[in-house]
Amino acid sequence: MTNFYRALSLALVLSSFAIAKPVSAQDTWQEVYTILSTNCTGSGCHAGSRQDFDVSASSSDLYTALIGQDPLNPAALAKGDKYIDPGYPARSFLLRKVANCISGDLALEPAEGNNMPQGRPALAEQDIELIRQWILFGAPETGEVVRKAVIDEYYTVGGVDKIERPTPPKSCEGFQVHMGPIFFEPGEESEYFQKYDLDVADSLEVIGLEVFFNDESHHFILRKFRSGTAQNWPQGLTPLNPLTAFDSDKDYVMAWQDNEDFRLPNGTAYKWSPGESLDLNFHMFNYHNQILAGEVYLNVYTQPKGTAEKEMKSALITNLNIFLAPNSTQTLTERDNMVNKSIWTLTSHTHKFGTNFDIFFKNADNSKGRIVYDGSFNYLQGFDTGSYDWEHPPTVRYEPFLDMNDTVNNGTKPTGFVYEASYNNTSNNLITFGFTTEQEMMIYYAQFVDGQYDIPAAPLWTSPCSAERFIDPCLNDTTGIIEFASGNDVGMSIYPNPTTNLANINYTLDNNANAVKLEVVNMLGEVVSSLVTNEQQQIGSYSYHFNGAEHNQGVYIVRLSVDGKVSTHKLILSGN
Repeated sequence: MTNFYRALSLALVLSSFAIAKPVSAQDTWQEVYTILSTNCTGSGCHAGSRQDFDVSASSSDLYTALIGQDPLNPAALAKGDKYIDPGYPARSFLLRKVANCISGDLALEPAEGNNMPQGRPALAEQDIELIRQWILFGAPETGEVVRKAVIDEYYTVGGVDKIERPTPPKSCEGFQVHMGPIFFEPGEESEYFQKYDLDVADSLEVIGLEVFFNDESHHFILRKFRSGTAQNWPQGLTPLNPLTAFDSDKDYVMAWQDNEDFRLPNGTAYKWSPGESLDLNFHMFNYHNQILAGEVYLNVYTQPKGTAEKEMKSALITNLNIFLAPNSTQTLTERDNMVNKSIWTLTSHTHKFGTNFDIFFKNADNSKGRIVYDGSFNYLQGFDTGSYDWEHPPTVRYEPFLDMNDTVNNGTKPTGFVYEASYNNTSNNLITFGFTTEQEMMIYYAQFVDGQYDIPAAPLWTSPCSAERFIDPCLNDTTGIIEFASGNDVGMSIYPNPTTNLANINYTLDNNANAVKLEVVNMLGEVVSSLVTNEQQQIGSYSYHFNGAEHNQGVYIVRLSVDGKVSTHKLILSGN
């Protein structure tokens, strides 16, 4: 696509795209400051005589004392929390202290103390939400970044129910990313981006990506910043800027137009480097006559590094050269040169004027070979629907892979793809490329590995914590950190926790056991210490010491297996 067409298309987009509604000059921080200074005077939002910050200070002094500052609480400090971490509500200790279970990912651990304010009523939900939204939008000191009236109406008058938080990956199997909530007024269509620093110190092998979002969502796209580029982008939610939507700083990973779980084929994984930053892209249209809270939960499933034999890669192929005459039907055809790949998935994307989308192998003379993606075919249920659903296009998964090095194209090797999209412009306007549903797109997405690859039949890695079950304190009316536990807890305890050096791990066996294993693992699922290895043990109490001074500070899992039944507890190393 030439730069001329790109510039022309984006210029048309800029003149017509409806981003978030403009805001007034009222500073959101001043609203937050009023909430804190009114409700947290004295010891209301800090513990006893150890005053972490002074809420009676001036607005500018309190802002300086909160933004990016380390908390005194050892457990929060060990996790890397700040009092306020711009763009990251779940990493902002002050918010988690006052959140009062407004959201499961804002729960407190026992070692982090009680909910605040102490001895006073909890903050109103709309006040908690205002603080969260301010942090989510980057926690600036000036400017109104939150529509307070919309939040107040949602929590006092009502709105569309939030989606329920899904179960996150188990302790050794990955982690969960939460985007939102973002509040959309009736009839509002907006698209947001968020830079999300993973804050992991080691390489990751990602073997699954599962998304949950509102039914009204148009799409969620996951990209990853290229090395050295994330620092050029702000923290927090930002509305769509069409000039940077396809910026070269980011590589495409995967896209969703429905809630879907993509577990990668055995032997493959995305490989993410330490300190990686994700780019989260959420597009929503609120069809309701009530305010809608849009949210995305992304479950990232991992395995120990070095397990995968092949790296999974992704491609987003787009045609910007779209000009649809008023009241006309038209089919656009484009070609690419994707070769030497083994294809795992193919799917498509248009807006509301799209009526079909097909992908074919490309012959050496650029003609169409056999079809490999049919936009009207339901691949999950195995039948042709007879029409293309632009809001929920199908995804085809090839297992075994579609090998573009083999003679699978009528006896010849393909030289790429030919992709075709058909449109019916029922409007009286010229329709061009654009980001709203009133404009159009022509995109296909592909997941692949380089070269040829036969998927191994036997798994290359088996989860050691598959017996865990999830307990969410905010949904089960319990206290303490969101835990993974097993239904056969044998009374394991850890003290002190958090600790800077030695932790005493104790448990009691009510029956003789043939195989007892006690391990400490990091959040990547890697065993950092084996205290008991498949021993026979008799009825009684046992105690072991784990020297945390030999390991990096952070969150670890103590895993006890008794004849195959597993109990787990979190251990926090707070450093020296």
